[in-house]
Amino acid sequence: MSSDAHGRSEPADVEVIVIGYGPVGAVLAGLLGKRGLRVTVLDAEAGLYPLPRAAHIDHMGLRVLQELGCLDRLLPLMLANLGSDFVTADRQLLFRLPGDRASRSGLPASMYFYQPVFDGELRRTVGEIPNVTVRLSTRVVALEQCADDVSVTAVAANGEREVLRARWVVGCDGASSMVRTELGIERESFDFEEQWLIFDLVLGSPRPSLPTMAVQVCDSRRPHTELPMPGDRFRFEFMLMPGEIAEEMLRPEVAEAQLLASHVPPGSAMIERTATYTFRGMVASSWRSGRVLLAGDAAHLMPPFLGQGMCSGIRDAANLAWKLERVIRAMSPEELLDTYQEERAPHVTHIIQWAVDFGRMICMTDPEAEAARDRELLNDSRPIDARFTFSLPRLGAGPLVLEGGGGLLPQPAIAEDAVRLDDWIGDRFFVLASDAAAFGTSRDWWETAAGACVCTIDEVPDPDESVRRWLEGTGAAVAIVRPDRYVLCTTDDLDETTARVRPWLEVRSGG
Repeated sequence: MSSDAHGRSEPADVEVIVIGYGPVGAVLAGLLGKRGLRVTVLDAEAGLYPLPRAAHIDHMGLRVLQELGCLDRLLPLMLANLGSDFVTADRQLLFRLPGDRASRSGLPASMYFYQPVFDGELRRTVGEIPNVTVRLSTRVVALEQCADDVSVTAVAANGEREVLRARWVVGCDGASSMVRTELGIERESFDFEEQWLIFDLVLGSPRPSLPTMAVQVCDSRRPHTELPMPGDRFRFEFMLMPGEIAEEMLRPEVAEAQLLASHVPPGSAMIERTATYTFRGMVASSWRSGRVLLAGDAAHLMPPFLGQGMCSGIRDAANLAWKLERVIRAMSPEELLDTYQEERAPHVTHIIQWAVDFGRMICMTDPEAEAARDRELLNDSRPIDARFTFSLPRLGAGPLVLEGGGGLLPQPAIAEDAVRLDDWIGDRFFVLASDAAAFGTSRDWWETAAGACVCTIDEVPDPDESVRRWLEGTGAAVAIVRPDRYVLCTTDDLDETTARVRPWLEVRSGG
């Protein structure tokens, strides 16, 4: 708490201020609000951005939307990702990244969305949480930290200045983050920087013939991406070539003649949005400074070739929300928040490196290098979906990722109207055992002090027995699963494991 001029201690206005109301800020605010915390969201924009930017979400992101409570409203508005084909200049298939396989989350592996609809539904969900306040047209201009809270100076559209105080602040304010700049945090570069042109189209009737799955054309004359989107929309992304001026290439008459004509017949589509993006890989050197944290693009940037930018930000929110709650409610020591960057930074760095490697392969402009790449992949004897693979990494070992941990708890796919496993567990720890004897003497602590859902495998809603098979496959008697659905550990000695993690999951008196 802060002290006023008379030395009185005053409580902070809210527990958390979230700066930035894009998808990551909205998800974080919603997750915190659903946990009963008082949250204020500040965003400089006057309303919802009306045009698409992000377009892809994976099953882990969908699983977070499930926790938030808007998944079933959003899924029918999305388009299933059938996969991504990487092809040569003359459209020979180099390799395929499948998008329609079963996922560990019991949800579609990968979906495309139209961002104004997506963001609107996120904001509708957040708006239904009474302890979350959203203030638009409010620009943050300064932060000042005290021992127990953070003062945030904000300026409204009418020029009025106000100081709000929170126990914690999270900057979800994008690549040019004011919060990161204010904290003086540097970023590590992955030495990849390419400028691309984006065209979002609304297709006419009759609909022009376009791919039904994503296509990455690896053409040294002009690498480009063809991306289906929900409804009557389609996206093209073209690499800006040496000597070209972005503003000139974005002019409709130039774009239609030089970029789009070979893909869509004249008059068959309307350009809804154009943009220039510099695709780069970067990660902040620090994701926390005192009581201020970073998430999403404020903490990391990556080229879009794997569709993991927003997904990574949503994973940040899921990792941070439960940890902030425990610290704010004095259920865990403040040091728990140090595990946020320890877990998330290596994970996202791995994904950025993958995206950069993909980018370097795609953005080849040297015909000889292009020919060598094509020969290598076309002569590969493996199936087309095994020539180049990408998978999300496990969380690395740490205080809350012990033996057998780091992967995701499987969630069974369900029939319509059945209860999903995550919803049955709730937003808390989950301790699962093969039988009651495996709990040892620790069951009571997990249920009371840790607030966990504790049960045996026979008590779990597991219609296809995927959870049973998973637990048996670990070879352990007990699994501990975190609120973000990452497995903390698998063990045969719950008492010993409990002793190791208790310092992170309870605040001891006098310390």
